[in-house]
Amino acid sequence: MGLSIVGGVLAFQIFSASVKSQLTAAQKEAVKPIDGTIVQTVVDNLVKRDVITEAELGSVLIPTPTVEQLGGQATPSAVPSDAPIQ
Repeated sequence: MGLSIVGGVLAFQIFSASVKSQLTAAQKEAVKPIDGTIVQTVVDNLVKRDVITEAELGSVLIPTPTVEQLGGQATPSAVPSDAPIQ
């Protein structure tokens, strides 16, 4: 009698663990595997992109706005660090 009760509890625990999921619907959607297909327009867009080397990227000059261009209101990031802020 006791052995059948233990067997029944064990069987219920195994069944309960197999049908119950700990994941929410949002988690199931987040971990859904990708299908592996690649859309041709994505590949075409990647081929059209320009390749920029490190040398070209290093030669890009970014102009620093002056106080006059800002309308007389200077911020610490708009002027050189050694210039006085008005």
